[in-house]
Amino acid sequence: MSEEAYLDVSLIRCPRCGKLYVDASWYILDMESDIECGVCGSEFNTRKNIVRRLMLKISFDYENNLRISYKDLGKD
Repeated sequence: MSEEAYLDVSLIRCPRCGKLYVDASWYILDMESDIECGVCGSEFNTRKNIVRRLMLKISFDYENNLRISYKDLGKD
């Protein structure tokens, strides 16, 4: 028997240096926060810089076997 959990995440990219970040989609889409890039220091809007939105499916069984798959939800 296995169990499943889901996590809706969005990939964002710094428009200045190209560094990729991932965070919960609710934070990126609903909050539309500006963040500071940890590499180049520029501030940018998360929602305006979405690369992809993904639904992660995490499956595991009682033998501790873990499987992660995803569904591509596009750019929103």
